Amino acid sequence: MAASQLKIDTSSSSGGSVAKGLVGASKPLAGLSSLLTPPESPIASRTGHQQQQTRAKATRIAMGRHLCVSEPVPWHEVKAAIDREDVEPLGRSVEMQTRYQEHVARVKAEYGSVADYLTRHALADFIGRGLSADEDANFVFRINDFPYSLGDGVEHWVLWSHRQLTPGFALPEAAVRVIEARFGRKAERRYFVNPVAKQSVPQLSHAHVFVKREASAELPL
Repeated sequence: MAASQLKIDTSSSSGGSVAKGLVGASKPLAGLSSLLTPPESPIASRTGHQQQQTRAKATRIAMGRHLCVSEPVPWHEVKAAIDREDVEPLGRSVEMQTRYQEHVARVKAEYGSVADYLTRHALADFIGRGLSADEDANFVFRINDFPYSLGDGVEHWVLWSHRQLTPGFALPEAAVRVIEARFGRKAERRYFVNPVAKQSVPQLSHAHVFVKREASAELPL
């Protein structure tokens, strides 16, 4: 059943995963071509009919080019959507999307771009190390500071990669190994890489990772 949709007129910045905080202005950096994500994307190739078949029942609220959700998406719907290769049911709440857009506007005003902010601060150590012969060292996790609206116990992480990640629903073996090492084999997880057109930071390859851990599990942030 297709979801109902509301529209809120607002000026919006590109959506995605950005770390919070501002630390001093700097000039933009160049030379990030090794982290560019290729444009191939099974996400982008899905038809509207296929997307409607798996869309969440919650009301969808348009904020510029972004669709927000009116209520948290429970874990079983997150799994079903990603398993069917349809990320349209997922999104932030209106409040979270507003906070995210305000944050991006501040970052761009001070740093020129989100990529330059992440490169100089939030991911500075990771970017500075460069590509490693140790495949596991080519990935790093950060909790999503502006996560999608999800049901209780569902965590939204971002896996940043020195390796190019192809848009879609499959990750390289090394990335899957890193995810298992980070969250344990028993933790349920799903992941995807957005098509380039929907990525907030296309210069820095990254995947969205969703985890539902056992109530007794303790994971450091």
